[in-house]
Amino acid sequence: MTQLPLDGIPAGKAGLSSVRIRIAREDEVETLRQIERSAAQSFRLIEALSWLAVGDVQSAERHHELLAQGTNWAAVSEDDAPVGFLSAEVVGQDLHIWEISVDHLHQGFGIGRKLIQHALDHAATHGLDAVTLTTFRTIPWNCPYYERLGFRTLDETELSPRLAEVLDLEAEHGLARDTRCAMRLTVDG
Repeated sequence: MTQLPLDGIPAGKAGLSSVRIRIAREDEVETLRQIERSAAQSFRLIEALSWLAVGDVQSAERHHELLAQGTNWAAVSEDDAPVGFLSAEVVGQDLHIWEISVDHLHQGFGIGRKLIQHALDHAATHGLDAVTLTTFRTIPWNCPYYERLGFRTLDETELSPRLAEVLDLEAEHGLARDTRCAMRLTVDG
């Protein structure tokens, strides 16, 4: 199975002693939406994208759809409270990550990496070929982060029609196409 590289937690940071990943529950959807709002606060630091800090988050309906598919996972603390989540969908032979968010206060402790590892394990267990996502090209906690985890940026000629359509749809919603990219990590079975 594909294993993500391990990075150390920055010196001086204290985080949760253990986080586990489980399928999110129906009664947690609003909590997941609040986590996404909290995670988006990082965009306040980037003037051109600061609007994302107050923008829309994944709808409750979409969360419920992905819960029904078994691909909406929560990272939970020792007391079973969600501190992050990853929403994905099986599309053809790929598991596509639609959203990954970690509560602002819990960022930087490897929770996102654990969620992505869980998605990779799910894809491998279900015989899928790859995990895909779209993200910002230059923001450190986006494309450069995923590259460190083994994702590869796809150039325009490598985009599947599905990924090209996702990028076009994002552009229609205000995310400039030239600031975005699609990425792929091949799953080792």
